Amino acid sequence: MEINFSIRVENADARTVVDVAKAVEDSGFGGVSFADELMDLERGGGHSHDPWTLLAAVAQATERITLGSMVLNIANRDPGTTAVAAATMQQLATGRFWLGFGAGTNNGEYFSRDQTEFGRPPEPANSRRAASRAYLAELRRIWAHENFLRPDPVPPVFFGAFGPLSARLAGGHADGIACPVDGFGEHARRIEDLVAIAGQARAERGLDGPVRIIAHTGPHDDWDDPRWRAGAAVYDRLAELGAERLVLFIPAEREAVRKACGYLPTG
Repeated sequence: MEINFSIRVENADARTVVDVAKAVEDSGFGGVSFADELMDLERGGGHSHDPWTLLAAVAQATERITLGSMVLNIANRDPGTTAVAAATMQQLATGRFWLGFGAGTNNGEYFSRDQTEFGRPPEPANSRRAASRAYLAELRRIWAHENFLRPDPVPPVFFGAFGPLSARLAGGHADGIACPVDGFGEHARRIEDLVAIAGQARAERGLDGPVRIIAHTGPHDDWDDPRWRAGAAVYDRLAELGAERLVLFIPAEREAVRKACGYLPTG
């Protein structure tokens, strides 16, 4: 199972972020990803960065690590232009790119502040899920269109899910699910429960193969929590599920990557 770092880019210099991603590769970890937070949504205000631009820069600065979006907010990203951007990104990354997207959050919650500032406050949850299904269908339509750039290979698409309804959407309409190990939010569900729901939805639609799994920490958790230390019980849980990567959040600091080498499994 790959250890992947979602680098916290809020109020960081973009060139520093790319340098930290290079340190992740040099240290033997599996990959990096970036959230789609276009302003500082967690730490009291400030700027953030565009994830596509960072991913493209990191793709050119690295050779081995996987690269992903953790996760794109469909409200901020048109599906047609996202499809072409993902195909371009896959070319730059020479097949190392995976695409994560999500339905956004409820109106008034702090994770929706960038959306609101752009003048597009979130719709109700059921409308966002319906929009997500249509979004994924449009991605695939554009990828199959002869006059648009086709990704080679087509990146696996993961849908971010915190609850059972989103897990069903992930299993039935995406290639995989991205969800917290031990839940997040008021009605948190463990990863085992969400994966089971996604797998059932996949089976009901007659889709081939098992649901693919990205496990991640809660957005406020630190990478050096004892739960993630090499040899911890969580790795047995994730191996039994067949998770392909664990995403941990880390600051944009080379020193943090250096410390992680002696704390986390690297391969």
